[in-house]
Amino acid sequence: MSCLYLEVACYCEIYFAKSKEMKTFKLCIISLTLLVKNIAAQEVVQVTDETITVNSTTSVSGYTRNTTKVTLPEKTIGYIYRLSVFSKGNASVGSSLLSLLQKMGGANISLASSFAQFAINNNDNNSVDAYIFTNTYDADNFYAKKDGNWNACKSMPNRASCCFATSDCMGKELFFGFRNNNIMKGLDVKLEIVAIVDASLKTDYKYSYTINNSTDKELKYSLSLDNVNWQQTSLRSGYQQIYSFEQKEIYFKIYTDNFKFVMYKLTPNERYKIIWNTIAGKWDIVHF
Repeated sequence: MSCLYLEVACYCEIYFAKSKEMKTFKLCIISLTLLVKNIAAQEVVQVTDETITVNSTTSVSGYTRNTTKVTLPEKTIGYIYRLSVFSKGNASVGSSLLSLLQKMGGANISLASSFAQFAINNNDNNSVDAYIFTNTYDADNFYAKKDGNWNACKSMPNRASCCFATSDCMGKELFFGFRNNNIMKGLDVKLEIVAIVDASLKTDYKYSYTINNSTDKELKYSLSLDNVNWQQTSLRSGYQQIYSFEQKEIYFKIYTDNFKFVMYKLTPNERYKIIWNTIAGKWDIVHF
């Protein structure tokens, strides 16, 4: 029994002794049980364990940038990621990040803790520029070297091996990008990500709706769960947004001006893009 359990158990015993009421004691035991269940509901889940290659700037047979997509499990409250940088072909970390965290116990892991002790020290001074993206538009433009046309949720320039925890840069899908600035040496980046999942949370991912802005303008549109109450939002040019609801149907509305608009009921787990309908002369939305 942990210190936290002991403190709560002692409180319950004293309170019962003073109250002399069985119903008060029962309520206290119920509260203690709920607390234990909430702690036990947290677990660690492997998201990815992969090696990404980024070639040297003088290589004629490879690319100096690379990206990878990762999907976080439902009910993720944060994640721990370890980047380990090696000379090309020499990636080796020994104990995996997942196994190290499992030894700590999933219920005992806090995102506020430091995980620097898990970073790999390979003493070869290799480093990469590392980035986290929350949408495919920025990740694709980074990979295509369209600098000035992408924004990262998190930038880590000149990063050697490291291990961090975060509850930022969240989403069902994330993209990690890496850039090698070494003139002569190709590098391998070992990427390990472990999600902290709270099974007690209500799921948000039963039905998803992906909306992409394929136009050259930032656009405003509205969403509704009942076709009565509307919430306006905006989406930048080239970006996409994934919405998740437990409700099976949502409504979409976009105005071209005060008089022209379209309104549709969207099908769950489908992908949509906003376009300019040249025939109708207004903004529209279609499947893609």
